[in-house]
Amino acid sequence: MSERNQVDNISSVKLNDIEEILSEEFGDRFRAYRVDYRKSMNYDKNGFLPDFPLTVSFELVNRCNLKCVMCYTDHHRLDKKTLAIGTIESVLRECRQNGLPAAVIGMAAESLLYKDIRRVIGASREAGIMDVFLGTNATLLTPELSEFIVDQRVARVEVSLDAATPETYKKIRSKDELDVVEKNVRELVAAKRRKGSKLPVVRLCFCVQPDNVQERQAFIDKWQDDVDYIDFQEMIDFQYVTPLVENRPQDVPNIDNLEPQAYCPYPFNSLHVWADGMVTPCCTYYGKALPLGNVEEQTLTDMWNGDEINKIRDEFRTGNLNPVCRVCLSARDSENFSKAKALSRETPYVTAAEEND
Repeated sequence: MSERNQVDNISSVKLNDIEEILSEEFGDRFRAYRVDYRKSMNYDKNGFLPDFPLTVSFELVNRCNLKCVMCYTDHHRLDKKTLAIGTIESVLRECRQNGLPAAVIGMAAESLLYKDIRRVIGASREAGIMDVFLGTNATLLTPELSEFIVDQRVARVEVSLDAATPETYKKIRSKDELDVVEKNVRELVAAKRRKGSKLPVVRLCFCVQPDNVQERQAFIDKWQDDVDYIDFQEMIDFQYVTPLVENRPQDVPNIDNLEPQAYCPYPFNSLHVWADGMVTPCCTYYGKALPLGNVEEQTLTDMWNGDEINKIRDEFRTGNLNPVCRVCLSARDSENFSKAKALSRETPYVTAAEEND
């Protein structure tokens, strides 16, 4: 069996060589990190587990200014939680001590709603993190912030944008904001060009679903001259997050009969910090049902080596998954995504992703 370089639920339109861009910027350290990343994707073959996570993700505030139909929007209606800047900086100091190569800013909410977002970006770069990802829906991405992002040498900006037309955007994302988002993304690209920078790499994420699958080619045509790559991702069914978070697996129909493929690299390469400080082994909403601890009380190092995550890893090694992981891996809408993959075969510059982040 060949090495696993991507996950099956992402089909990527590669418009520039991302590895080459980031390798030029960060040199041998980046290349070594990507070797370890790919080893972590093949944990089931080589037994690889890094001493510290390769990626740490941060949800800064559990709020979003959009209400997307494919999202678990119940999360954004919970009591407001904000990850204190002091807590973030404390975690980043630990990350610096352990040579963390990658960090994701955003996760399950809109990162630009966080009032100290510039301080978080700056602290991430000061912590020596190379591959800083900023995830956003770009509604609040001002020209001034774009200039700051380019000046800070942020590695990647990932924009969730699931439509080529205003009608589809409003249907999926609840607001008529497509013109604003497109203008903001193009201003970010323009800032890169003015400064002669290849960073940040700009990635657009398109969640394939019945309302937008017909716009896939139009989306590629619209953006192929401006962004670095486009990821078409499959939709996940989040309807069973609440009962699992509330420890009611009996409310999930046929849960004992679910038998998805027992493969997930997240517990083997990353940790994810939510706005309330909770840490989980994956970045999906289902991960909230598998808490490992809290950054206010424990270090990432302790949680990375703790009994809870080691139990989850053993479940994936043996194929005897817990109910949460079984539901999460079974909750992907492969039918709509398969339509996108079929279209990708008709487009010569579309290939399978060589990375999942």
